[in-house]
Amino acid sequence: MTTALVIHGHFYQPPRENPWTGVIDDQPSAQPYPNWNDRVYYECYRPNAFARVFDLKTGLVENIINNYEYISFNIGPTLLSWMEIYHPGTYRRILESDQKSVKRNNGHGNAIAQGYNHTILPLCNEADRVTQVKWGVEDFKHRFHREPESLWLPETACNDATLSVMINEGLKYVILSPEQAERVRPLSGGDWQDVSSGNIDFSMPYRYFHRDGSGRHIDIFFYNKDIARGVAFEGALISSQALIDRIARVEVGENRIVQTATDGESYGHHTKFGDRSLAYALEEEAPKRGYWVTNYAAYLEKFPPTMEAEIKAGPDGNGTAWSCAHGVGRWYRDCGCQTGAREGWNQAWRGPLRNAFDYVRDTVGVYFEQQRGKLFIDPWATRNDYIQLVLDPGASRREFLQRHAGRELSESEVVQALTQLEIQHNAMLMYTSCAWFFNEISGIETTQVLRYAARIFDLLATLGYPSPEDKFLEILSEAHSNILEYGTGADVYRRFSEPTRVRPQGVVAHLAISSLVNHTLEKGKAGGFIYSIEDARKEEHGRFKLMSGRAFLQEAMTRQHFHFAFAGLHLGGIDFYGAVRPFTRKEEYEASSKILWDQFYLVSLPKLLRVMQEEFGPEEFGVEQLLPENKQIIFKDIYGSLVDHFSEQYVRLYEDNRRNLEMLQSVGFELPKEIKAAAEFTFGKLFEEEIQKKEWFKDPEAYRNMIELADGVTQHGYQIDRFAAEHTFRDLITEIVEGTMEKPTDENIRASIAVVQLAKKLGLSASLYLAQEAVFKAAETPLDFKKMTELSDLLELKTEHLIAVNEEVIKKAATGGLVGSLGV
Repeated sequence: MTTALVIHGHFYQPPRENPWTGVIDDQPSAQPYPNWNDRVYYECYRPNAFARVFDLKTGLVENIINNYEYISFNIGPTLLSWMEIYHPGTYRRILESDQKSVKRNNGHGNAIAQGYNHTILPLCNEADRVTQVKWGVEDFKHRFHREPESLWLPETACNDATLSVMINEGLKYVILSPEQAERVRPLSGGDWQDVSSGNIDFSMPYRYFHRDGSGRHIDIFFYNKDIARGVAFEGALISSQALIDRIARVEVGENRIVQTATDGESYGHHTKFGDRSLAYALEEEAPKRGYWVTNYAAYLEKFPPTMEAEIKAGPDGNGTAWSCAHGVGRWYRDCGCQTGAREGWNQAWRGPLRNAFDYVRDTVGVYFEQQRGKLFIDPWATRNDYIQLVLDPGASRREFLQRHAGRELSESEVVQALTQLEIQHNAMLMYTSCAWFFNEISGIETTQVLRYAARIFDLLATLGYPSPEDKFLEILSEAHSNILEYGTGADVYRRFSEPTRVRPQGVVAHLAISSLVNHTLEKGKAGGFIYSIEDARKEEHGRFKLMSGRAFLQEAMTRQHFHFAFAGLHLGGIDFYGAVRPFTRKEEYEASSKILWDQFYLVSLPKLLRVMQEEFGPEEFGVEQLLPENKQIIFKDIYGSLVDHFSEQYVRLYEDNRRNLEMLQSVGFELPKEIKAAAEFTFGKLFEEEIQKKEWFKDPEAYRNMIELADGVTQHGYQIDRFAAEHTFRDLITEIVEGTMEKPTDENIRASIAVVQLAKKLGLSASLYLAQEAVFKAAETPLDFKKMTELSDLLELKTEHLIAVNEEVIKKAATGGLVGSLGV
């Protein structure tokens, strides 16, 4: 008897990047992380790529498992595109997990595609539904280098029209909720059986036939809702034993499948250490129980459907979904489904929000269609292919457009065509499902999609089209926030989304201010533009610093060019003043520059500011123009001297009174909080300064000062901020251990041991994760791992296991066999 086990994880984050800059602005609700992508990454996505399996007796790390090798999964394109840039190591590990699963499962990989930006497909018009599927498929092919066999339907939202697109795109199977099934019957014919109450047999796949009568089909797995509920809501991830016990409750016949689909964030983000429970359950417990841990496609190859299924049409034929009891009402009306709403709140804003977006989509759709036979042979086919340029910014725009225009386009036509396509790109992102999922229109997910509408309006303005913004706001004003002070949806747009707009003049202002504090290169990227600065001149006079120059900007996606002249003045601290205007003639620019620089050393400040405005205005700028992507770096420079001054005062205050304070403490005197604050600040600063020297790790005697400081903190009961120290040690431990694994000399091994010992002695909770992973990786290579035992022990690893693995690797290498693998 063969019982297959498949657990599917749906991993996804909505696009969070500012549509103008391509960078995620700070999201305070995600603290202590800068944004929600980072927070869930560290709580879920990364832990599942490096899931720890612990020896229950010793508490040491026995193995590191890549969960993505053992589960069926999808990771949304908008999440993977971010991860590729900011966490490339984990990104590569996820791709490698799919490659390994292909080998393990007879050519069938664990990864499946996803509808591009998680739009509710049944609510799309036909063109958008096709584009969402095609973009999801192409993104998958670009990353995983193979054809997807399935595509995750966002929120499993589905109707007949959606499945028709899936079949047309050649996808083999889909995963749905059991509540989405309507009726089933044997493929050989016979009576239909009603399963609309969710009473479907989860242990087999079903065949769904295209409604056109062609016989084309797609297979459906209706996931086991009991296991899914246990994982999500009933504590099944509290331990691997609890998870495998919940799975084992499901009794199935011969050659059947036990399978379920869950939100991937359950494994670590929603349930802390859920990644570890999953790892041990699939790596150790499941094989012991006789399960064949596999994926849906591999199971289908062995056991194709014997039953046919039809799905529910849903209210008004709009389909159904796994997270709404009212079809897909959650994404267009106040159906009652919400997450965490306060008493008295409603979601009546959902309808006007969708209506406003529909108006924008239909308006820009007309403009786009008007380019048929002009800029594009077929505008909608061009849009379907535009994903290639999104995925590869370096690809030739001209070649792409020549293919789709049937001729060579002029430079201005290239800009027009790319702008039209970027408008359509933002119109797609506008419908990301998270905007409607939660309880309030002012939430970060909803204000994010409102930004895409604002981006569309800006792009339309560059093409000279009438803007639909006024009508959009009129419709949006019918939506009302549950928070009285926020007013209508139009007010929310003006308050939260519109201010994040980035104009090219604002990018020039940012570059000028950055240059004045020494953080701008002559060429680079900023705010979604490729820039270069020419004729730059910067000089100081007393406390003032003046700069002038010309800035060339090219928008990264549309290739639209801008040319500005600017001047900026730093008056000290956070006081900046500047002016910017479109560049016209070189002679005019040179004349303005001469007037400005002739006056710089001679006139009063009011006169100088007036000259700047007259010669380089009329637009003015200040520090508020800084882009979020570099703001903190620049502010740190600006405030650096101020912080140093405060620090010096605190340290002097404590040192001048240190003897008296220590004497008072020795006789049991409790320091007042004001004095204690100065003492704690001083110890923390001195401790951080010692650590930053980084010279001590080569010489144990050199870190005596740090140990004395740490002992002083403990002795006096001080609480110091160890955050910076712990991060420094994490990076240092990782750097030294990784270097040791590459070159395991006795000296390097001793250095690694010393730095880990020091971190422990200082009481620092420095993360050992990256160092542990380096040692595990090294154990897979034919080196003499026994030299590493002391280091391995210090890193809290089960050294005996690693030695055994390493000896097997050496044995295979000696006999010409393949190098073994830990599966990590």
